Amino acid sequence: MIDTGANRTFISVKALHLSYKKQPINKLSSRVLLADGYTSISILGTVHLSINMGDMLTTIKAFIVKELCVDCILGMDFINKYKMLINTEERTVSIRDDHKRTTLQFDVNKHCINYPARLINHIRIPPKRTVSVPVSVALSSAQVLFRPSFKLQQRSPILMLNSSLNIHRHTSFITLHNPTNEVRLLPKGIILGTTTIPTLSFKKDPDIDYSLAQKNIYKVKRVLDKHVKLFDTTKPTIVINVKPHAIKTLDYPPPSSKPYYSTPVKQDAMYKITQELLQFELIRPSYSPYAAPALLVAKHDGTWRMVVDYKKLNNITIKDNHPLPNMEQTIQQIPIEEEDRHKTAFITPEGLYEWNVLAQGLKNSPPSFQRVMADILSPCRQFALVYIDDIVVYSRSFEEHLQYVHQVLSILSQHNFQLNPSKCSIFRQQIDYLSHTISEQGVKPNNEKIQAIIKLREPSTLAEANKFLGAISWYRKFIPRFASIAAPIHTITNLTKANRNKFSWREPQKEAFLQLKQLLITSPLFLDYPDENHPVILTTDASKVGVGGTLQQHINGEIKNLYYHSQITSSSQRRYDPIELEALAIWKCFQRMRPYLLGRSIIIYTDHCPLCNMMTSSVKNRRVDRISVLLQEYNIDKIIHIKGQNNCLADYLSRHPIQPKEEIFGEDYGISMLFQGEPPAKVTVPVNHTQFIGAVITRSKTKQIQQQQDTIDTTNTFIKNESSSSTQATDKQQNELSSHLISSNKFDITKIKEEQLKDSFIQNKIKEIMLDPTKHPYVFKDGVLYKLMSTNATNTTKTKLIYLPSSMINSLLQSYHDDPLSGHFGIRRTYFKIKNKFWWPYMKRSISQHIQSCLLCQQHNINRSKRPGRLQPILTPGGPFQMIGVDYCGPFKQTPSGNQYVLCMTDYFTRWVTAIALPNCSAQTTAQAIFTEYICRYGVPLSILSDQGTHFRNQLMDSMATLIGYHHIFSTVYHPQTNGMVERFNATFVPQLAKLQDREHNNWDEYLLPIVFAYNTGIHATTQYSPYQLQFGREPRLPTDEPSTSFIFNKPNDYYDQLKKSLLIIQRQAHGHIINRQRQYKIHYDKQRPDPHYKVNDVVLIKIHGLKTKLEPKYSIAPKIIIKAQHPTYWVKDEHTQIESRVHVHDIRPIII
Repeated sequence: MIDTGANRTFISVKALHLSYKKQPINKLSSRVLLADGYTSISILGTVHLSINMGDMLTTIKAFIVKELCVDCILGMDFINKYKMLINTEERTVSIRDDHKRTTLQFDVNKHCINYPARLINHIRIPPKRTVSVPVSVALSSAQVLFRPSFKLQQRSPILMLNSSLNIHRHTSFITLHNPTNEVRLLPKGIILGTTTIPTLSFKKDPDIDYSLAQKNIYKVKRVLDKHVKLFDTTKPTIVINVKPHAIKTLDYPPPSSKPYYSTPVKQDAMYKITQELLQFELIRPSYSPYAAPALLVAKHDGTWRMVVDYKKLNNITIKDNHPLPNMEQTIQQIPIEEEDRHKTAFITPEGLYEWNVLAQGLKNSPPSFQRVMADILSPCRQFALVYIDDIVVYSRSFEEHLQYVHQVLSILSQHNFQLNPSKCSIFRQQIDYLSHTISEQGVKPNNEKIQAIIKLREPSTLAEANKFLGAISWYRKFIPRFASIAAPIHTITNLTKANRNKFSWREPQKEAFLQLKQLLITSPLFLDYPDENHPVILTTDASKVGVGGTLQQHINGEIKNLYYHSQITSSSQRRYDPIELEALAIWKCFQRMRPYLLGRSIIIYTDHCPLCNMMTSSVKNRRVDRISVLLQEYNIDKIIHIKGQNNCLADYLSRHPIQPKEEIFGEDYGISMLFQGEPPAKVTVPVNHTQFIGAVITRSKTKQIQQQQDTIDTTNTFIKNESSSSTQATDKQQNELSSHLISSNKFDITKIKEEQLKDSFIQNKIKEIMLDPTKHPYVFKDGVLYKLMSTNATNTTKTKLIYLPSSMINSLLQSYHDDPLSGHFGIRRTYFKIKNKFWWPYMKRSISQHIQSCLLCQQHNINRSKRPGRLQPILTPGGPFQMIGVDYCGPFKQTPSGNQYVLCMTDYFTRWVTAIALPNCSAQTTAQAIFTEYICRYGVPLSILSDQGTHFRNQLMDSMATLIGYHHIFSTVYHPQTNGMVERFNATFVPQLAKLQDREHNNWDEYLLPIVFAYNTGIHATTQYSPYQLQFGREPRLPTDEPSTSFIFNKPNDYYDQLKKSLLIIQRQAHGHIINRQRQYKIHYDKQRPDPHYKVNDVVLIKIHGLKTKLEPKYSIAPKIIIKAQHPTYWVKDEHTQIESRVHVHDIRPIII
């Protein structure tokens, strides 16, 4: 690429490796600044390049960098040296030297992807100044080419240059220059230009073995170029032509949860993630009755990953028994059946969404993905293995491998799969997989992992010893006598809680430590591949300590080791009979070695003779017989008895087993299901593990972290023994807590004496006492000043209290109030704790100020007085149907008619109620009900009052208000008192429905209208009239009433005139009654109720509503700033997230500093 914005020429390391002629490299370590003025890249060295430009050979000195957006960038040094001319109209470039000129055609990339670069903030550029401004791009991370907007540069004098940008978290920086003598302004959101990602930019090449012959490398590149779209990771893809993922659930009600509470920062991050998923059509808005809470977990790079807690859905999902390899990673590419997508609905603070694709955390995601991969790659099963999202292709020659790789990539392309090129390794003689190296020789431990263990120092604590065992046991299957060698270390780690203080690392442990590390670097250290032409031999043994086994093959008189397994037995298993323990050893080994045993002829060696016939006849033991049934799927030729003295290896493994969770492939063996006579063990999951639901740690990321570490931190590297490490962690936390509790309360007399010497006020007081000790209620003893005080009013005996120096007051208050042993109690309790030990002037006031300014107390304490904010009655309308309140009640149990909700509408003058049973509370249903059932019957009101639910606050309702001509008023969030009249009716009619409905037929909607009629015809306590009278100007005729008196009018209009007069009289009276009742209620409500007023820029805390545990704060963790005051409603803003919200004064608590 030719870049006029680059001063120098650059080449990537990968492109340099591909050059035919290897040039000498001059090593160099420096950094250069990119055009954005912020980003820098590392220079690895320089090289003199020879570049064929048409028929001209050019040379230039180039800087070597690790990665570029293209293979090579020709900068201004090349352009000036060869007097380059660029003709954009004809799309040609011409260069010349002292002898000739050559012209080349542009290479137009037809597969570019363009994204606009928008200005993030309003920018003010002073005259003759250059500034670097942030821009947002719809890419999370990439290196792109920036081209300024032609239209913007035509109408604005601001100068920008073509440049290369590094985008990180959707943000990059662009340099702008103002050449004029005036200040120039650019508005927020303006498009400054276009960022372009060529095909070769977004496609990082897979890891290719460059030790191949050059001609073979080009063959590989040609195959990859045919499938370039497969490696395009700029936009997620959805797989096509595969069986969608189905979610089969039991016949239970849809599980629904409220969104988890999260901080404003996380809410903002959650919103950005959901918007990106919506943009790529991986999710869509949902109206599902299902709702699983979404949460964020932190990635290694500090960004967030959204995961969904599908526990409740998984509990009612029917398990998919498709066989799986030992992996836990899925890819969001498999579509979900349309009729099942609503089951994946998840809820965030912003709304409800559902997945279009397979999501992490769903119960059957791995088997579903495995089934799809196995189905589409079934034509390649002779040369490709599929492990969920890992495909291993193997062959005997390069040409064969080239053909196989092309075939696999073609199938993936046909189904619209997407591959991550940074995780692809192709045409390799050996690969690293799950910390092991696989090659034509066999399987051996990964050298990097071994070196990390070799660098470890000897453990000095019980925790370090356990972590060492946890790490090195990952490779125990390579070490036949691992358990016996590690036995000295086990003896000092398998301690009861009471004896853990007896940990002692001595010479036997040191020898075992060194021997185990030495075995890892002893060559050869291989397990062999099984030979298909020979049976496998499984030798097992069991003891009260554990079970173990070895898997081998005898080929031409030579023993080939395939696998070693050992595992400790549980306390209940240790009570098994010997025959049951020996059968358990066989079962455990079959479960662990299943991939090696399925489909092969198997010979079992055991030193327990009664098991020899377990596969042909019953041994009259329930557990053993069940194991024999489970083993029927295997091809077991025979079970042979051997003497115990000849069963050395398996015996060692059983008597020196590894703790179960030291297995990296720890899994449930199904024994609790197998032995149905025993209750299943209760599994306790730590609370802080919930953040890892659905999380995936990629192998490539693990490898990068591993390579960057020169030494291994023993506190976080190893796979921990679950039982011991969890207990140790608990002990460690308790020790830290105890240490904190002890250290935080040290107010020894020596420290007090030192601080009193520094306190000038105390020193003056001491001088006064020395002159006349009798005049002052103080005593100076042993260099410390005391205050003489009576402990209570009736006691004349005085007690010496330490006169606390002012420098120690704050520390003492923290200790007696903030410390865990002090418990953040109130002023009175804290004062009485201190008053008998210490004294200082204005002590009670100091204690009061400290506790009142404690932020944690302000966030958590309950206000026992009346909630602040006096009553603000709604102005009484002048007549009927001028103002109505609307609200939903429900959901109720669904009726045979399909109704679940009741929409209530109340007239604020007559108190006339209209209630409609509805099947749902969507925006469309709400708008249609208000229009047909109210507006078309009673006319258009001046205003409608409602809460801020999504069924009322939406674009459809806004459009209807504008079109019909009424004002829609919304109550303050979490302040239902604003619409209290409707809320009161809801509380009235629900018990009436419960009394009248037929529970067997669930027909509450049939009684709704009669209840509303009864309410409307009853006398209202406030108006002193029934809503019916105020509505129609007459008394209603009830079923039990006598026929009403007849009136005779001379003219038809006389009735109308009489009705008008009657209505005017009763409505005036009702209006007066309403105002009087409001006045009386306000006096009662406001009595002894605080009514604080806040000003703009006041810092406050906001009450937290919604789902929260009792231990969570009741008021916001982050303080808010008042930006608009309209008492009793205020608008506040979060400084960090810039989110604004409207709150009522009773949800505000002032911060006392």
